Amino acid sequence: MTECGWLSDRIPAVSAGRAQWTPEEVQHLNLCRMCQQEWELIRVAGRLGNSAGVSFDAPAVTGAVLQRLERHREMRRARRRTWGLTGLAAAAAIAAAVWTGGVDQGSMRPVPAGPVVAGRLAIPLPELESLQPAELDSVLQTMDEPNVSGAPVDEPGLGNLNSDELESVLDSWEG
Repeated sequence: MTECGWLSDRIPAVSAGRAQWTPEEVQHLNLCRMCQQEWELIRVAGRLGNSAGVSFDAPAVTGAVLQRLERHREMRRARRRTWGLTGLAAAAAIAAAVWTGGVDQGSMRPVPAGPVVAGRLAIPLPELESLQPAELDSVLQTMDEPNVSGAPVDEPGLGNLNSDELESVLDSWEG
């Protein structure tokens, strides 16, 4: 350790009166400007604390700090318990929804009529932008009409798919 480092470590003890400078340390202190500044800083700070006139009750301060730390620990434990219970409740709700098959269809609100819903949706359909209002109205009316002709819709069942097509369908379902 350098002489400055040694002296710096001894400054608090000498300032508090628990130690005395040796003749070598006094000589170094007289020659080293940085050590002189550090010593002066410690002495001034010590005088400021003494002149404040406030007595420092170490046991009381220690007790207050320990109480505050304990309150903080208790608050953290309570917060952790709350989050744990919240997570458990969320997991239970998800498990119940999956187990029961979701929401009861009878309890859901009815969907408003088509034009009202379409008026609120913001789905871009560039194919329809070039249509005139009359043509767009015709397309919308056709979409609302039920299939009354009885002709089957051209949708193959899963049994009619070959293995490549079936694999493609399964991949699209997986995302």
